Amino acid sequence: EESLLLSSSHNETCVILTMPALHARQVTDSYDGSRSLVTVPLLDITKIHAGTIDEVSSRGWSVPFTDPSEHTPNSDAPSMKNETEAINQWERMIVVDFVPGLGGMKEESQLLEVVNNMMADIQDMGEVGWLRATGKAEAEKYLIEESLVGVPSLSDMFSLTSSLGNINNNARLAFWHDSLKNGIESEHACNEMFSTLFVKPRPGYYSYDLVMNPSDGPPPRDYESSASNPACVTSLIAAISTHPYVLSVKANFPIYHGWHVAQKLDSA
Repeated sequence: EESLLLSSSHNETCVILTMPALHARQVTDSYDGSRSLVTVPLLDITKIHAGTIDEVSSRGWSVPFTDPSEHTPNSDAPSMKNETEAINQWERMIVVDFVPGLGGMKEESQLLEVVNNMMADIQDMGEVGWLRATGKAEAEKYLIEESLVGVPSLSDMFSLTSSLGNINNNARLAFWHDSLKNGIESEHACNEMFSTLFVKPRPGYYSYDLVMNPSDGPPPRDYESSASNPACVTSLIAAISTHPYVLSVKANFPIYHGWHVAQKLDSA
């Protein structure tokens, strides 16, 4: 099986392998070598790089949002055009790495198919979470698609918001519950964010970038459901981390900032 070497020394080696939990346990139980063998599951929260949530929750990372209805009659002026072009370049990226055994696909179309299915699964789980949060009586007013039957909610899939977690007096758990409730599991379902996402495969197809606010996407019409809403981005990161194909998730802060645009928008 394909593996990823993390560290190696004269008395210890650490590798990442992709296998079912039952298989991992059988291997560990049957091992009778001279050295110890320890298997550790890769939990969703451990896939999120340190500092990533602080980064995407910060004001400096958030994709600027402009309300099209606020454009003035002089919107064709050169200054407005320059500002709009700068905002279109204000891209933010989430970098996703695949687990060993899945990466290294031969064609870009293979990777795109995997990512498209992943995003569809995430949106389905978000819809299930929102329907459940509305309550049984309210949910009965909506026509639930047959494809959603048996689909778990994102809150149940993510370890820190699962039904086993108690958010009382725990700020960390409360943060994640609020992120999902105000993000992908909300009524708006972060539709603007998903509609403007752009997938950029990385060389070798072992990973890909999710580009927020790509210049070839439509301008956002609603702040709450766009990538400008930190809850949408943090809940997306949580959702991606739950997927068995994912090894790691991190935010990539671009080097091409339009700081004059950021400062103007922040002061508005």
